[in-house]
Amino acid sequence: MSFEDKLRYEIIKCRRCEACKDLLSSSCVVFPEMFRMVDEERETGQKISTDQLIHLVNLCTFCAACPCLDIRTAILEAKTGYADRYGLGFKIRAIENMDRIGKLCGVIPQVSNFLLQNRVTKPFVARTVGIHKDRKIPYFSNEDFETWFRSKKRGILPQPKNSKKIAYFSGCTAKYFFPDVAKAVVEVLERNGVEVYYPEQKCCGMPSLLEGDRDLTLEFARFNVERLAEVVEEGYGIVCSCPTCGYMLKKILRVGADQAIWRRDSEKVESDFVHIEIGHGLFGAISGMSSVKIPTKHLKALLKDDGYFSSISPEKRIMISDNTYDVGEYLKSLHEAGALDTRLGSVHTRGAYYPPCHLREQRIGRPYEYLLGLIPELSLNAINGN
Repeated sequence: MSFEDKLRYEIIKCRRCEACKDLLSSSCVVFPEMFRMVDEERETGQKISTDQLIHLVNLCTFCAACPCLDIRTAILEAKTGYADRYGLGFKIRAIENMDRIGKLCGVIPQVSNFLLQNRVTKPFVARTVGIHKDRKIPYFSNEDFETWFRSKKRGILPQPKNSKKIAYFSGCTAKYFFPDVAKAVVEVLERNGVEVYYPEQKCCGMPSLLEGDRDLTLEFARFNVERLAEVVEEGYGIVCSCPTCGYMLKKILRVGADQAIWRRDSEKVESDFVHIEIGHGLFGAISGMSSVKIPTKHLKALLKDDGYFSSISPEKRIMISDNTYDVGEYLKSLHEAGALDTRLGSVHTRGAYYPPCHLREQRIGRPYEYLLGLIPELSLNAINGN
Protein backbone atom coordinates (compact mmCIF):
# COMPACT_ATOMS: atom_id res chain seq x y z
CA MET A 1 0.00 0.00 0.00
CA SER A 2 1.41 3.39 -1.00
CA PHE A 3 1.73 6.17 1.55
CA GLU A 4 -1.15 8.05 -0.10
CA ASP A 5 -3.42 4.99 -0.10
CA LYS A 6 -2.59 4.44 3.56
CA LEU A 7 -3.50 8.06 4.33
CA ARG A 8 -6.81 7.70 2.48
CA TYR A 9 -7.50 4.48 4.39
CA GLU A 10 -6.91 6.21 7.74
CA ILE A 11 -9.13 9.12 6.70
CA ILE A 12 -11.92 6.60 5.98
CA LYS A 13 -11.42 5.15 9.48
CA CYS A 14 -11.64 8.64 10.97
CA ARG A 15 -14.80 9.31 8.97
CA ARG A 16 -16.44 6.20 10.38
CA CYS A 17 -15.45 7.09 13.94
CA GLU A 18 -15.83 10.89 13.95
CA ALA A 19 -14.90 11.15 17.66
CA CYS A 20 -12.28 13.79 16.87
CA LYS A 21 -14.76 15.84 14.85
CA ASP A 22 -15.94 17.37 18.12
CA LEU A 23 -13.06 16.39 20.40
CA LEU A 24 -10.44 18.33 18.43
CA SER A 25 -12.62 20.90 16.70
CA SER A 26 -10.98 23.86 18.45
CA SER A 27 -7.50 22.59 19.31
CA CYS A 28 -6.41 21.10 15.98
CA VAL A 29 -6.47 22.52 12.46
CA VAL A 30 -6.06 19.12 10.76
CA PHE A 31 -9.26 17.37 11.79
CA PRO A 32 -11.71 20.20 10.99
CA GLU A 33 -10.15 20.42 7.53
CA MET A 34 -10.18 16.64 7.15
CA PHE A 35 -13.88 16.39 7.97
CA ARG A 36 -14.64 19.35 5.70
CA MET A 37 -12.94 17.45 2.86
CA VAL A 38 -14.80 14.27 3.77
CA ASP A 39 -18.16 16.07 3.80
CA GLU A 40 -17.37 17.69 0.45
CA GLU A 41 -16.45 14.30 -1.00
CA ARG A 42 -19.77 12.87 0.18
CA GLU A 43 -21.77 15.74 -1.29
CA THR A 44 -20.02 16.03 -4.66
CA GLY A 45 -18.85 12.46 -5.18
CA GLN A 46 -15.42 13.80 -6.16
CA LYS A 47 -12.48 12.02 -4.59
CA ILE A 48 -10.20 14.05 -2.32
CA SER A 49 -7.36 15.15 -4.59
CA THR A 50 -3.63 14.75 -4.04
CA ASP A 51 -3.26 18.53 -3.74
CA GLN A 52 -5.86 18.53 -0.97
CA LEU A 53 -4.03 15.74 0.84
CA ILE A 54 -0.75 17.66 0.60
CA HIS A 55 -2.48 20.70 2.05
CA LEU A 56 -3.93 18.54 4.84
CA VAL A 57 -0.67 16.93 5.95
CA ASN A 58 1.14 20.27 5.83
CA LEU A 59 -1.27 21.56 8.46
CA CYS A 60 -0.10 18.95 10.97
CA THR A 61 2.45 20.10 13.56
CA PHE A 62 2.55 16.67 15.21
CA CYS A 63 1.23 18.06 18.49
CA ALA A 64 0.08 14.51 19.38
CA ALA A 65 -3.34 15.68 20.58
CA CYS A 66 -5.07 13.08 18.40
CA PRO A 67 -5.69 9.87 20.35
CA CYS A 68 -4.98 7.41 17.51
CA LEU A 69 -1.42 6.57 16.55
CA ASP A 70 -2.43 5.25 13.11
CA ILE A 71 -3.53 8.62 11.71
CA ARG A 72 -0.41 10.32 13.08
CA THR A 73 1.79 7.71 11.45
CA ALA A 74 -0.07 7.96 8.14
CA ILE A 75 0.27 11.76 8.09
CA LEU A 76 3.97 11.58 8.92
CA GLU A 77 4.60 8.98 6.22
CA ALA A 78 2.64 11.10 3.74
CA LYS A 79 4.72 14.18 4.56
CA THR A 80 7.86 12.18 3.82
CA GLY A 81 6.37 10.54 0.75
CA TYR A 82 5.32 13.84 -0.80
CA ALA A 83 8.71 15.36 0.03
CA ASP A 84 10.41 12.46 -1.76
CA ARG A 85 8.06 12.78 -4.73
CA TYR A 86 8.01 16.55 -5.22
CA GLY A 87 11.03 17.81 -3.29
CA LEU A 88 11.07 20.27 -0.41
CA GLY A 89 11.93 23.53 -2.13
CA PHE A 90 14.24 26.34 -1.11
CA LYS A 91 12.03 27.88 1.59
CA ILE A 92 11.72 24.66 3.57
CA ARG A 93 15.40 23.86 3.15
CA ALA A 94 16.25 27.33 4.43
CA ILE A 95 14.37 27.10 7.73
CA GLU A 96 14.16 23.39 8.64
CA ASN A 97 17.72 23.10 9.98
CA MET A 98 17.59 25.09 13.21
CA ASP A 99 21.13 24.12 14.12
CA ARG A 100 22.47 25.60 10.89
CA ILE A 101 20.37 28.76 11.28
CA GLY A 102 21.67 29.25 14.81
CA LYS A 103 25.28 28.83 13.79
CA LEU A 104 25.08 31.08 10.72
CA CYS A 105 23.06 33.87 12.32
CA GLY A 106 25.06 33.63 15.53
CA VAL A 107 28.35 34.52 13.79
CA ILE A 108 27.41 38.21 13.72
CA PRO A 109 24.18 38.38 15.75
CA GLN A 110 23.94 42.16 15.51
CA VAL A 111 23.62 41.96 11.72
CA SER A 112 21.20 39.02 11.91
CA ASN A 113 19.00 40.81 14.42
CA PHE A 114 18.97 43.97 12.30
CA LEU A 115 17.86 42.07 9.20
CA LEU A 116 15.22 40.04 11.06
CA GLN A 117 13.82 42.79 13.28
CA ASN A 118 14.02 45.91 11.11
CA ARG A 119 10.63 46.77 9.61
CA VAL A 120 12.24 47.52 6.24
CA THR A 121 14.35 44.37 5.84
CA LYS A 122 12.21 41.87 7.79
CA PRO A 123 9.40 41.60 5.18
CA PHE A 124 11.93 40.81 2.45
CA VAL A 125 13.67 38.13 4.54
CA ALA A 126 10.33 36.67 5.65
CA ARG A 127 9.03 36.50 2.08
CA THR A 128 12.27 34.89 0.87
CA VAL A 129 12.19 32.02 3.38
CA GLY A 130 8.42 31.67 3.69
CA ILE A 131 7.82 33.17 7.14
CA HIS A 132 4.66 35.19 7.75
CA LYS A 133 5.38 38.90 7.76
CA ASP A 134 3.82 39.33 11.21
CA ARG A 135 5.69 36.42 12.78
CA LYS A 136 7.62 37.46 15.86
CA ILE A 137 11.19 36.30 15.40
CA PRO A 138 13.34 35.91 18.54
CA TYR A 139 16.61 37.77 18.86
CA PHE A 140 19.91 35.97 18.49
CA SER A 141 22.01 36.23 21.63
CA ASN A 142 25.51 37.70 21.52
CA GLU A 143 26.71 34.48 23.15
CA ASP A 144 25.01 31.14 22.59
CA PHE A 145 24.59 28.66 25.41
CA GLU A 146 27.28 26.22 24.30
CA THR A 147 29.90 28.99 24.15
CA TRP A 148 28.88 30.16 27.61
CA PHE A 149 28.94 26.64 29.05
CA ARG A 150 32.35 25.72 27.68
CA SER A 151 34.03 29.04 28.51
CA LYS A 152 32.78 29.65 32.05
CA LYS A 153 33.98 27.94 35.19
CA ARG A 154 31.34 25.36 35.96
CA GLY A 155 29.76 24.95 39.32
CA ILE A 156 27.85 27.29 41.60
CA LEU A 157 28.42 25.16 44.67
CA PRO A 158 31.14 22.56 45.34
CA GLN A 159 29.88 19.23 44.05
CA PRO A 160 29.91 16.29 46.48
CA LYS A 161 31.71 13.15 45.41
CA ASN A 162 28.49 11.15 45.27
CA SER A 163 26.59 13.80 43.31
CA LYS A 164 24.11 12.82 40.65
CA LYS A 165 25.18 13.50 37.10
CA ILE A 166 23.22 14.33 34.00
CA ALA A 167 23.92 15.07 30.35
CA TYR A 168 22.00 18.16 29.29
CA PHE A 169 20.30 18.14 25.88
CA SER A 170 19.49 21.82 25.44
CA GLY A 171 17.82 21.79 22.03
CA CYS A 172 18.28 24.47 19.38
CA THR A 173 15.95 27.14 20.76
CA ALA A 174 17.60 27.30 24.18
CA LYS A 175 21.03 26.98 22.61
CA TYR A 176 20.72 29.87 20.16
CA PHE A 177 17.58 31.93 20.86
CA PHE A 178 16.94 31.68 24.61
CA PRO A 179 20.29 30.82 26.25
CA ASP A 180 19.10 32.25 29.58
CA VAL A 181 16.72 29.30 29.84
CA ALA A 182 19.57 26.82 29.40
CA LYS A 183 21.79 28.75 31.83
CA ALA A 184 19.01 28.66 34.43
CA VAL A 185 18.68 24.89 34.00
CA VAL A 186 22.40 24.42 34.64
CA GLU A 187 22.43 26.77 37.64
CA VAL A 188 19.40 25.15 39.30
CA LEU A 189 20.76 21.64 38.79
CA GLU A 190 24.21 22.52 40.08
CA ARG A 191 22.74 24.29 43.09
CA ASN A 192 21.08 20.98 43.94
CA GLY A 193 24.31 19.01 43.77
CA VAL A 194 23.91 17.67 40.24
CA GLU A 195 26.92 17.44 37.95
CA VAL A 196 25.98 18.82 34.51
CA TYR A 197 27.74 17.62 31.37
CA TYR A 198 27.02 19.07 27.96
CA PRO A 199 27.62 16.39 25.32
CA GLU A 200 28.16 17.05 21.64
CA GLN A 201 24.71 17.18 20.06
CA LYS A 202 22.72 18.24 17.03
CA CYS A 203 19.10 19.26 16.50
CA CYS A 204 16.70 16.64 17.87
CA GLY A 205 15.31 16.31 14.34
CA MET A 206 11.68 17.23 14.95
CA PRO A 207 11.63 20.27 12.57
CA SER A 208 13.01 18.26 9.65
CA LEU A 209 10.79 15.29 10.55
CA LEU A 210 7.72 17.53 10.30
CA GLU A 211 8.82 18.74 6.87
CA GLY A 212 9.27 15.19 5.60
CA ASP A 213 13.05 15.45 5.20
CA ARG A 214 14.00 11.87 5.92
CA ASP A 215 17.73 12.22 5.14
CA LEU A 216 18.34 15.20 7.42
CA THR A 217 16.23 13.72 10.21
CA LEU A 218 18.17 10.46 10.11
CA GLU A 219 21.47 12.35 10.00
CA PHE A 220 20.56 14.15 13.22
CA ALA A 221 19.14 11.01 14.85
CA ARG A 222 22.17 8.84 14.10
CA PHE A 223 24.55 11.46 15.47
CA ASN A 224 22.56 12.05 18.66
CA VAL A 225 21.90 8.38 19.33
CA GLU A 226 25.59 7.52 19.15
CA ARG A 227 26.68 10.40 21.41
CA LEU A 228 23.87 10.04 23.92
CA ALA A 229 24.21 6.26 24.15
CA GLU A 230 27.86 6.80 25.11
CA VAL A 231 27.01 9.14 27.99
CA VAL A 232 24.25 6.83 29.25
CA GLU A 233 26.75 3.97 29.32
CA GLU A 234 28.99 6.21 31.43
CA GLY A 235 26.23 6.57 34.00
CA TYR A 236 24.63 9.86 32.99
CA GLY A 237 20.91 10.47 32.73
CA ILE A 238 19.78 12.74 29.88
CA VAL A 239 17.82 15.86 30.85
CA CYS A 240 15.87 18.01 28.39
CA SER A 241 14.38 21.45 28.99
CA CYS A 242 12.57 21.49 25.64
CA PRO A 243 9.39 19.33 25.66
CA THR A 244 9.73 18.65 21.93
CA CYS A 245 13.30 17.38 22.28
CA GLY A 246 12.24 15.20 25.20
CA TYR A 247 9.28 13.83 23.24
CA MET A 248 11.58 13.04 20.33
CA LEU A 249 14.19 11.24 22.44
CA LYS A 250 11.71 9.43 24.68
CA LYS A 251 8.90 8.49 22.34
CA ILE A 252 9.46 9.09 18.63
CA LEU A 253 12.91 7.52 18.37
CA ARG A 254 11.70 4.45 20.24
CA VAL A 255 8.81 3.58 17.91
CA GLY A 256 9.44 0.08 16.56
CA ALA A 257 12.56 -0.54 18.66
CA ASP A 258 10.85 -2.86 21.15
CA GLN A 259 9.35 -4.92 18.32
CA ALA A 260 12.82 -5.35 16.82
CA ILE A 261 14.14 -6.74 20.11
CA TRP A 262 11.14 -9.03 20.57
CA ARG A 263 11.47 -10.32 17.01
CA ARG A 264 15.14 -11.07 17.57
CA ASP A 265 14.24 -13.04 20.69
CA SER A 266 11.42 -14.86 18.90
CA GLU A 267 13.83 -16.06 16.23
CA LYS A 268 15.63 -18.06 18.91
CA VAL A 269 12.45 -20.01 19.62
CA GLU A 270 12.52 -23.43 17.97
CA SER A 271 8.93 -24.49 18.72
CA ASP A 272 6.02 -23.83 16.35
CA PHE A 273 4.09 -21.89 19.00
CA VAL A 274 4.96 -19.32 21.65
CA HIS A 275 3.01 -18.27 24.74
CA ILE A 276 2.45 -14.53 25.10
CA GLU A 277 1.45 -13.13 28.49
CA ILE A 278 -1.60 -10.86 28.28
CA GLY A 279 -1.53 -9.59 31.86
CA HIS A 280 -4.61 -8.47 33.72
CA GLY A 281 -6.22 -6.23 31.11
CA LEU A 282 -9.74 -6.35 29.73
CA PHE A 283 -9.14 -9.38 27.49
CA GLY A 284 -7.58 -11.29 30.37
CA ALA A 285 -10.44 -10.41 32.68
CA ILE A 286 -13.07 -11.52 30.16
CA SER A 287 -11.32 -14.69 28.99
CA GLY A 288 -9.83 -15.71 32.31
CA MET A 289 -6.55 -16.47 30.51
CA SER A 290 -3.13 -15.18 31.53
CA SER A 291 -1.48 -15.98 28.18
CA VAL A 292 -2.30 -16.90 24.60
CA LYS A 293 -0.61 -19.31 22.22
CA ILE A 294 0.44 -17.80 18.88
CA PRO A 295 2.13 -19.53 15.92
CA THR A 296 5.78 -18.47 15.85
CA LYS A 297 5.65 -17.62 12.14
CA HIS A 298 2.79 -15.19 12.73
CA LEU A 299 4.57 -13.58 15.66
CA LYS A 300 7.66 -12.94 13.55
CA ALA A 301 5.51 -11.30 10.89
CA LEU A 302 3.93 -9.00 13.47
CA LEU A 303 7.12 -8.08 15.28
CA LYS A 304 8.92 -5.89 12.79
CA ASP A 305 10.52 -2.50 12.99
CA ASP A 306 9.82 -0.90 9.63
CA GLY A 307 9.50 2.62 11.00
CA TYR A 308 11.36 5.85 10.40
CA PHE A 309 14.37 4.98 12.56
CA SER A 310 14.63 1.24 11.92
CA SER A 311 18.17 1.64 10.53
CA ILE A 312 19.42 2.82 13.95
CA SER A 313 20.30 0.38 16.74
CA PRO A 314 17.09 -0.51 18.63
CA GLU A 315 19.08 -1.23 21.79
CA LYS A 316 20.55 2.28 21.81
CA ARG A 317 17.20 3.90 21.04
CA ILE A 318 15.61 2.07 23.97
CA MET A 319 18.55 2.92 26.23
CA ILE A 320 18.18 6.62 25.44
CA SER A 321 14.40 6.51 25.86
CA ASP A 322 14.65 4.83 29.26
CA ASN A 323 17.21 7.34 30.53
CA THR A 324 15.79 10.64 29.26
CA TYR A 325 13.96 13.00 31.62
CA ASP A 326 12.30 16.36 31.31
CA VAL A 327 14.00 18.81 33.67
CA GLY A 328 10.72 19.35 35.53
CA GLU A 329 10.33 15.60 35.92
CA TYR A 330 13.91 15.34 37.18
CA LEU A 331 13.56 18.17 39.72
CA LYS A 332 10.28 16.72 40.97
CA SER A 333 12.02 13.38 41.58
CA LEU A 334 14.73 15.21 43.55
CA HIS A 335 12.08 16.84 45.72
CA GLU A 336 10.32 13.55 46.34
CA ALA A 337 13.67 12.10 47.42
CA GLY A 338 14.24 15.04 49.78
CA ALA A 339 17.18 16.27 47.69
CA LEU A 340 15.78 19.53 46.27
CA ASP A 341 16.75 22.87 47.77
CA THR A 342 13.37 24.46 48.54
CA ARG A 343 14.66 27.68 50.06
CA LEU A 344 12.64 29.65 47.55
CA GLY A 345 11.79 33.32 47.66
CA SER A 346 8.18 34.45 47.80
CA VAL A 347 6.45 35.46 44.57
CA HIS A 348 3.28 37.33 45.48
CA THR A 349 1.37 37.06 42.23
CA ARG A 350 -1.19 35.04 40.31
CA GLY A 351 -0.23 32.99 37.29
CA ALA A 352 -1.64 30.54 34.77
CA TYR A 353 0.10 27.41 33.50
CA TYR A 354 -0.67 25.47 30.35
CA PRO A 355 1.33 22.26 29.82
CA PRO A 356 2.82 21.95 26.30
CA CYS A 357 1.43 19.21 24.06
CA HIS A 358 4.74 17.35 23.80
CA LEU A 359 5.17 17.41 27.58
CA ARG A 360 1.75 15.83 28.09
CA GLU A 361 2.55 13.19 25.49
CA GLN A 362 5.51 12.07 27.61
CA ARG A 363 2.98 10.80 30.18
CA ILE A 364 4.85 12.21 33.19
CA GLY A 365 1.99 14.09 34.80
CA ARG A 366 2.35 17.81 35.45
CA PRO A 367 5.70 18.28 37.17
CA TYR A 368 5.81 22.05 36.67
CA GLU A 369 2.53 22.58 38.48
CA TYR A 370 4.01 20.54 41.31
CA LEU A 371 7.23 22.59 41.36
CA LEU A 372 5.50 25.95 41.03
CA GLY A 373 3.35 24.92 43.97
CA LEU A 374 6.50 24.96 46.13
CA ILE A 375 6.95 28.72 45.63
CA PRO A 376 5.55 30.69 48.59
CA GLU A 377 2.64 33.06 47.87
CA LEU A 378 2.36 32.07 44.21
CA SER A 379 -1.26 31.49 43.22
CA LEU A 380 -1.40 29.22 40.19
CA ASN A 381 -4.31 28.39 37.92
CA ALA A 382 -3.84 25.31 35.76
CA ILE A 383 -5.33 25.54 32.28
CA ASN A 384 -6.81 22.31 30.99
CA GLY A 385 -7.53 21.47 27.38
CA ASN A 386 -6.26 19.59 24.36
